[in-house]
Amino acid sequence: MVNTRALTLALATGIFAVGAAAAHAGNAVRLTNRQLDRITAGAANVFSSTDAQALGVIALTGTTANSVVAGGTVPYPGQPGLVDTAGAADGTALAVGTNLGLQGEPAPSSGTAVTTGGTANGNLVITATVNQTFHGAGGVTFQAGWTFVYGAWVGL
Repeated sequence: MVNTRALTLALATGIFAVGAAAAHAGNAVRLTNRQLDRITAGAANVFSSTDAQALGVIALTGTTANSVVAGGTVPYPGQPGLVDTAGAADGTALAVGTNLGLQGEPAPSSGTAVTTGGTANGNLVITATVNQTFHGAGGVTFQAGWTFVYGAWVGL
């Protein structure tokens, strides 16, 4: 019989030891001006997470999640890292749980979870998030979330 806990602990210890050795980068290094010019100062990131659950004689679920990030133009010559960026994420989840009026069945249920968010860099940052859940007749639950982020460097 294999001791699962001991095996899991041994695997986790081995992975940690290998990961720690691979992560060692040595001492700090001073970057030249040319190297610093290639470091991106402006960035955006967005995310979406969706989940749906349903219980009943008829149980239907569906989810979608999408995201996109785009960089714009360099507003300041010689400063390629100060680019404006934008990102958008959306997520939807639909769940239907119904017993169609059948007696003696467990109670039907439906639920959804949608989370969207994001961040952007710059001295002008705009973030907008909307998340709404709708409960309908017949055990229908629908939820949608949207996030938009924009970051720019203004007046430098």
